[in-house]
Amino acid sequence: MTEPGTAGERGVLLAAKLHVPRPPPGFVPRPRLAGRLDEGLACRLILVCAPAGSGKTALLAARAAGGRWPVLLAPWAARPRLLYGSSPGSARPVSNEASWAASSGIGHVGIAEVCYQRGDLAAARRELDSGLPLCRQLNETRALATGLATLAWIRQAEGDPGGARAAMAQAGRAGPSPAAAGLLNPVPALRARLALAHGDTAAAARWAQQRGLSPDGEPAYPRELDHLVLARVLLAQHQPQPALRLLGRLRAAAESQGRTGSIIEIGALRALALAATGGQAAAEELAGALALAAPQGYVRVFADEGPPMAALLGQVAAAHRDGQPAARQAPLGHLAAVLRACAPARRAPGTARSGPTSIPGLADPLTARETQVLHLLATGAPNQQIADDLVVTLDTVKKHITHLHGKLGAANRTEAVARARQLGLIP
Repeated sequence: MTEPGTAGERGVLLAAKLHVPRPPPGFVPRPRLAGRLDEGLACRLILVCAPAGSGKTALLAARAAGGRWPVLLAPWAARPRLLYGSSPGSARPVSNEASWAASSGIGHVGIAEVCYQRGDLAAARRELDSGLPLCRQLNETRALATGLATLAWIRQAEGDPGGARAAMAQAGRAGPSPAAAGLLNPVPALRARLALAHGDTAAAARWAQQRGLSPDGEPAYPRELDHLVLARVLLAQHQPQPALRLLGRLRAAAESQGRTGSIIEIGALRALALAATGGQAAAEELAGALALAAPQGYVRVFADEGPPMAALLGQVAAAHRDGQPAARQAPLGHLAAVLRACAPARRAPGTARSGPTSIPGLADPLTARETQVLHLLATGAPNQQIADDLVVTLDTVKKHITHLHGKLGAANRTEAVARARQLGLIP
């Protein structure tokens, strides 16, 4: 829990779970714990730690519903690494201001995930630009790996599959051991899903086999992400019936626990599976998932499923125009936003994501990437750190710096930064 914010900020970090949890029916108030939270509001940060099943989400959901303080949920397993280091020999309590500032990178990564799901790729990138360098300072590696995986999906959405693969590969190197999969390390499942998006069904199927996944197994929540990827593999292999059986069990578990974010994703995949069987219920299933996603504005959970989803969305839109009641449950504005997000991104090779920075006094305008490098140079970051933060190679950074020297008329990085400040390019 961070310092008090405005009412509009309430629960913004809690929303990184893809929905703000509501106190469950029959919630038992815990006045003693609530009192401890009240006492902590004078602090810059309250860390709430408890094993799974202790009621953290229910307690904090009640606080978020009745207060105006944003909440950040971190996994219990991350507690010792975040606060004390990765091994007993490196035990060193984190208590200084800089270390707590670095831990805010976890929040930036969480907000980036929400921005991405809402289709605001630029905002997601800004959050990652702030959060990834901070996460690199932490002993806990899951947030860094998750942030790099989010960057991979941003690049994929921008039409940059090569950049997506590079970012996902770095996420795999940065994260916990591949043996710690599921909720503790989502990167292996996300990498398999990216392989599916690139048409490499065989690679994703091998991963599922290595993980011992089966459509007839009983999916537990810690492995839900793995089983959702397995459902996608089955669909890619033209096996919709096993996928439907698996998704039915996943949905029953999610509904019993009130996990709306999971229900939305499962509904989207069920709609694709029903469409693959030739059934008439696919459009109605998708409309229901869209209706659930609309209040939070989530679009990528649908758009990332590719052309089959785009085709099915077109059917929902047609049914909506025809006034069919099942399709009408999907808000038209949200349906249009998802259809826009499904439009394929087209980028010419070598072009920047945004226009160049044209400033009087420059020999040539700076590209968007050169501007990013310039800002990092101004912080004193070495070349390797710049490469890590931007997820590019060291040679690429050196080329950007050479271009900056030429455009700014500078002999070295110190002169380049000074010249940029004179021109108002950096503060």
